[in-house]
Amino acid sequence: MHAAGVPLAGVVVRSPRGAARVKSALPGTPVVSGRRPLPPAAVLLAVPDDALAGCAAGLASRLDPGCRVALHVSGFHPAAVLAPLAAPGRALGSIHPLASFPSAAGPLVPLGGVLATVEGDDAAVRAARALARALGMRARTITAEAKPRYHAAAALAANLTYVLVAAARAELAACGFSPRDTAAALRPLVTGALTAALAARGWESLTGPMARGDASVTAAHLSALTPDVAAAYRSVARLAVARLREAGILSQHDSKRLVSALTGLAFSASVQAMARRGSH
Repeated sequence: MHAAGVPLAGVVVRSPRGAARVKSALPGTPVVSGRRPLPPAAVLLAVPDDALAGCAAGLASRLDPGCRVALHVSGFHPAAVLAPLAAPGRALGSIHPLASFPSAAGPLVPLGGVLATVEGDDAAVRAARALARALGMRARTITAEAKPRYHAAAALAANLTYVLVAAARAELAACGFSPRDTAAALRPLVTGALTAALAARGWESLTGPMARGDASVTAAHLSALTPDVAAAYRSVARLAVARLREAGILSQHDSKRLVSALTGLAFSASVQAMARRGSH
């Protein structure tokens, strides 16, 4: 907001350290500390999801009567979580940038073209849309009821993808790859998979053992991985098999063989045989 020229009436801080961070990152922006009343401006809460309700309750008595809009940036909570801030003539809403913010102290995250979902009272939605435009984002209205599923989809696509890629890097490191080598080796594979997934209509562009019906290879993968990573592999692979079967990409015969491999029952003997062959 500071970089885009959106005027900031102040940033609320709870400690001297917070005040120092604001002065360093946002020179010239007023700091509001202690129990001082807030300026007569719109309020934007950017705190962890679990802290949002408590933060709203703590700020309620400090809001100026001239505050006409209160927004939060949670992708999970609806505007109703700001109920402690409700007052006649004040609209409550949310605006969630669909982007990753790895560090509060890191470089600015480019927001141009990013989708921002907005929700809440009509006046708050209008204010959220205006803020999105000022930051170069594309605004889309979402219902309060849809937010948990929307947020879960975002976590699947971003947070859990990060977990899987980080786990894959660790498995390659166990094979003797250096940290730099793991990144270089996986980059084209991961970016290619993401590009294909985002361009596909459904599951037709998935590659690998599940898409080919390679049950013995799948079972061998599970045997080779550490138990916790194998459990994640098994869960994701079972989802893939089910969707590939529903789409008609996998035959019923191949999907049954894959499910058997993923449950670790029918293919234990074949995995042992493959391991014996590999040792000769």
